[in-house]
Order: sequence, then C-alpha cells, then structure tokens
Amino acid sequence: MISEFKLIDNLSCKDFEIFVRDVFVAAGWSDAVITSVGKEFSHGDGGVDIFAYKNKRKFAIEVKQRQLGSTVDVSALNQLVTGAKLANVTNMILVTNSYFTSEVRVRALRLGVELIDRDALQNLWVEKHSEIGREIKPRVYQETVIKECVSKINSGKNKLLIEMATGLGKTYTAAHLVRRILQDNRNYRILFLAHQVEILLQSVTSFKNVFGIGTYSFSACFDGSMPENTDFVFGSFDTLYAKISALNSNMFDIIVVDEAHHVPARTYSTVISYFSPRYLIGLTATPYREDDKNVLNFFGGKDGHVGKYDLAWALRHNKLAYPKYLVLLDDLDQSKIDQLKKGLSITDLDKHLFLHKKDEEVVKIIEDTICKKKIINPKGIVFCRSISHMKYLIQFFPPGSATLVHSKMSDQQRRQNIRDFREFEHRYILVCDLFNEGIDIPETNILIFMRYTGSQTVWLQQLGRGLRKTPNKDYVYVLDFVGSLERLSEVKRLKKIIDDTPLEINNLDSVSRADDLSVIHDSSLDVLYNQSAAQVLKLIDELKYRLNSREQAINKLREYYLVNMEIPRFEELQSQLEDISMDQIATHFDSYMGYFQSAFPEVSLPDYFHRTCEDYVRSYNKHHSILPSSKAISMASKVNNLLLYSESEVDFLLEGINPQKTVISNPHQDEPSGIFNCTNDVNKQNERESMIMEKYLDFIFNSHDLKNLQEEKREEIRNVFNSEFFFLKSLREYRELKNGKS
Repeated sequence: MISEFKLIDNLSCKDFEIFVRDVFVAAGWSDAVITSVGKEFSHGDGGVDIFAYKNKRKFAIEVKQRQLGSTVDVSALNQLVTGAKLANVTNMILVTNSYFTSEVRVRALRLGVELIDRDALQNLWVEKHSEIGREIKPRVYQETVIKECVSKINSGKNKLLIEMATGLGKTYTAAHLVRRILQDNRNYRILFLAHQVEILLQSVTSFKNVFGIGTYSFSACFDGSMPENTDFVFGSFDTLYAKISALNSNMFDIIVVDEAHHVPARTYSTVISYFSPRYLIGLTATPYREDDKNVLNFFGGKDGHVGKYDLAWALRHNKLAYPKYLVLLDDLDQSKIDQLKKGLSITDLDKHLFLHKKDEEVVKIIEDTICKKKIINPKGIVFCRSISHMKYLIQFFPPGSATLVHSKMSDQQRRQNIRDFREFEHRYILVCDLFNEGIDIPETNILIFMRYTGSQTVWLQQLGRGLRKTPNKDYVYVLDFVGSLERLSEVKRLKKIIDDTPLEINNLDSVSRADDLSVIHDSSLDVLYNQSAAQVLKLIDELKYRLNSREQAINKLREYYLVNMEIPRFEELQSQLEDISMDQIATHFDSYMGYFQSAFPEVSLPDYFHRTCEDYVRSYNKHHSILPSSKAISMASKVNNLLLYSESEVDFLLEGINPQKTVISNPHQDEPSGIFNCTNDVNKQNERESMIMEKYLDFIFNSHDLKNLQEEKREEIRNVFNSEFFFLKSLREYRELKNGKS
C-alpha cells in the first residue's frame, strides 16, 4: 500500500490493479481476486480485472489506468459490461486514476455501473468506506422519519420536507420512503433532482443499494441529455430547465428534491412548479433561507416539515467529527468597550470595537496554532471575504503551502487546484463563495473563518465541510478570526442548543453506547475563547446585551403579528418585541420598513409607512415653504438609532408621485390625501380573493382558527393570497369594511 495517494501515478499497470484491490478490501470487500493483467484476459471473464464480494453480492471491477490529462471513454464501459455479463455478474464498478467523459457518466447510470474516478478513489483510500453495496437497513432515526412521512401521506399529505443534517443519510431516508410508497403502486415513475452532477451520482448509489439492480431501471439527465423512459431518472435542475418545454408535466409520479432550500430560486421553482407529481419530497439540512423566501410553502407548509434532525442533534449523537472551536477575536479598543452601555448598534460596535489584525499576523497565528495543537498532516479550508482578499492573503502563507479556488475560475482549473491541495504539500486551500455544499474533502481537519457572511445558514454549511468522519479523523479544529459580536453570539447559541439537545440512547453510534454516557466528550461543541473574546462575552452577559440573529428577529415580528393581527407602532417597537432592540433591527434591516418587508415579503406594505411619510412632507412644507429631501425625511424618522424608512425607501414611497403638486395643493389638509395610501380596498380585489374571504368570513378570526382548517383548504388560501399572513390581514380589513357599512 502506498504512503501518499499521488504516488499511484508511478505504479505499473499491474501494481495499480493490486492497489485498487487492496483499497477495496480495506473498504469492506472480501475474496478479492485479480483475474487479468492489462488487456490479457483470463478465466474466460472477458477482461474484468477484479472480482470481489460485499454483503454477499459479487462485484465485477474494471480498472483503467490513464495519464492524468486523458479521460476514460465508453469503450472501457462496454468492456466491463461484456465481461460482467460473461461472468453472470450484475454489480459492476469502473475505476480509474483519471476521470470519465460525460457520455460515460450518463451511460453508466443506464447500465447499472458504478463509477469511481480519481477523487472518489482517493476518498475510498482515505475513508476506508464506500456507499457502494452498503446494507440497506435504515438507522433508528431514519426509520423514525420514514414512519412520520408515511403517516402524513396516509392522512392525505402529498408534499413533505425532510430536514436532516449533512452526514445523517437524507438520500437513504428518501430512498426507503420511496420504496414504501412503491409497495402500493409499482408503476410510479420517480425523478430525483439536484443542482450538482456529483450529488446526483452519489444519490444513484444510495437508491441502487435500497432497490437493488435489475428490478428497476435507472437513467441520468444532465449535461443536456433528455430524460429517458426509465423507472428512476436522476436529473440536474439546469438540464430539466432547458428541456422543460418538451416534457410532459405529468411524466413523474414522485419527485425528490435534494438541497431543497434552493427551490425558491427562479430556475428551481420553475422546474418544480411545472411538474404535477403525486408526491413531492424535499431534502435539506438548512430549510431556512437568508432572503426569507419561504421553503416550507413549496413542500406543504409547517405540517409537511418532518425529521428536523439538525446539526446540533448530529453532533450531540456522535454522528460527525468533533469540532474544537477556537474563537480568536482581534484585540479590543478599550476606549470603545464602555460604549456598549450607550446603545450603539452592533454594526457600529463591530466597526470600532475590534482592532483588526493584519493578514500576515493572522497567518502567523494559524501556523502557531497548528504547531501548538500538534495537528498532524494539517489540511485546512480558509473561507475568505472576497477574491481580491484571498489573492492578497495567499502571499503571507509559507511558499508552496497554499492554493486557492473561486467562482471565476474554469471548472478544470478549480478541479486541478483542489487535487493539488489534496495530493501535494499544500496545507491550505483558500476559497470564496464555494464549498458551502456538495464538496467533500474528508481529510480536511482545519476550518479557518476569515470572513463574516451575515448568514447563519452559510456559516453552518461551511462548518459542515469539515465534519465528515474518517478512520484517521475524529475531530476538526475551527479557527474563527471573525471580529463580530453576532458571530460570538451564534457560536455561543450553537453550543447551548447542542448541550440542551436530549441524548437519545438508541440513536448513539455503537461505540458511544458502549461507553459510560457520562464521559461522552464528543456529544457537544468544544469552544475556547481567547482573552479578547472572553472579555466581550463577559460584558455582554453583565449588560444582558441580547444579540439576536436575523432569523430570530424576523420570527419575533411574525409571532407578534399572529397574536395581535397588526405590527407594533414604531415608537412602541422595543417595548412590544421581547429581547429585540432597535439597534439590532438597524443592524440587520437598516429600518423598520426594511424589517417589515423582510418578515412579510408577500404582504402589502401597511398604509402607516406611506401616511407617516406624507404627513412629514406636508408639515415640513407648511412650515418652511419648501419640500424636504429624501435624506431629510429619512433622518427625521429616526428613533433610538433606528430609521422608520431609509433614504431609498423614501424614494420608493414617493415613486411616481409629484409630491410638490400634492402637498402645495393641500397645504392645510390634516388628513392624508390618499395618494400615498396603499390600504387594500376590497372593491379592487379580484373575484377569487373576494370569494375566499366571503367563504371564511364568519369563522376565521385568527391564526389558531386558520391552523384548524384542513390542509387542502389552507392550500387553497395560499394559492389565492400567496401567504396566510396576507390572507388574515385582508380578511380582517374586509370584515371591518363590511361591519362599517352595516
């Protein structure tokens, strides 16, 4: 066995076959026998190089050694299929030290051949584990999800969103669920959708392990190919989007969507909305988006949300590598610390509180930490702020120790740099806007955060890039240099959530169950703070300075609305929303109007914002005989560091209006002129809205009543009004209008 993976290119053809055989044996195959050398056939096996067994299944393994710059074409695929057929073997694997053409990747799926290219072979060598040929029995928590889904389907639900953290087997769970559904109807056709070809190919393996080979047919639809007439089609969103006009909207009975949080985006939503499946099943580790577009609505709303085995649950139950998190905040400006008591916004504090270190100092700390922690064979992903930042930063790493990838590179260059990071002496790979999902480098044992995304979702996705376990990796170091109060709060909050997650004994790994449960150290997040970070945390605790995330702030406003059927008045905002300060709203949303629009993106803007803006313009004009600027209007609305509306929002409120004509013609008018008034008038609503509101006028008064409706009726409401929030608001106004007339 070689000591470094890159040495495989120096092996002879025969030695490379021996290497592949040994890798398969280490990964769980048995009775592996090499039957040919090069192109010399033996035993009448048609040229298959290796036969081996896994879980009582016989595999035919064809090995193709190539120069790294060349690819393996369909002739190798045909040779394997012919040889396996002669040997009466149905499980086939094609292995290379290079890569496969697109044609091979598409045809292999149709022929039932598993492909292992250079990257997958290295993963197999590192992890000593493969999903190929894995036993199909669901784990305890997977079975729990499957039963919950089946129960909802039996009660009439046809849209589901399964939430499970990366590494918990979302795809296997979906495959088992589909298998249960097919027990009642064998003739259903299934479409599995993903946005990356790598995810599709991994998913095919999971489904084949569950359904076997020969009973069902499989095909691929990516790189521009059309969907074939098979039981299972594994397709990419971009290819389906390009071919959609030529497809029958009823051609699939079940659609499974991986990384389902992408669905609200235009390309994805167009594909999903076009088809009319009997069942729509979404899979995601992160069901909430930073742009507040609703993922749950695509998959049956809250009632369709199942699983909820998140990152905290996975870490608590020893399913992932153990994170050793080091918060390395920059030095503090002591003169600014006291200003924590003066109500500065988080943004202002982040700007002035932390004295940001120079990049060369940060690199030195990284190198010193690796030495101090005695990290063997360090492989670190460095998340940078921008492409220009990574290009500047890389010069401070020791020569030859770092490479970089970013979205502006060609696919070929990006793959080359990732391969260089894995196979050569590079300790670090600097990335920007990549590696959030779909990329697995199992030997990664260090994560370094150099940027603050403002997105908790992205941070958790990036954290997940290092949490994959291998036989040589039980933990991963995280070095967080992000000088941000909110990141401090996020780390602290994650640790608390993990610690508070109940420990389910049946869901622990077998090794952990055998241990004394009182000493399972890797059931939580280990966080160490440097002196500066600890000082800030102490101040926050002493001042009870609540740092709520953007998502928490949005949920607070939504909860208030559901209870009160209105939003708080601007001047009462801080007293009405528990634990939400005006400076935190200013940090996340710039203004109260921005806060409202983020919380309710599909709801019409309340008249309050228009009326207040108009009142100020009229009053100002009355006293000064001139019209105020947008900036003046915005700044005049400020209360406790929070704007009612930003300058650009003022422009939006005044858009299409001639304010001078409006104001001067009504200089003494006390009531709003109505030009800025956007309150819904029931007479302007279309017939569908009026019909729905009349239908529920006498027995829907609040969100509790709405929740008691049958799901199909709630779905009807959402189809007409886009959101239940908008429906409740419109219904209240409609009722008030009718009561007033009566």
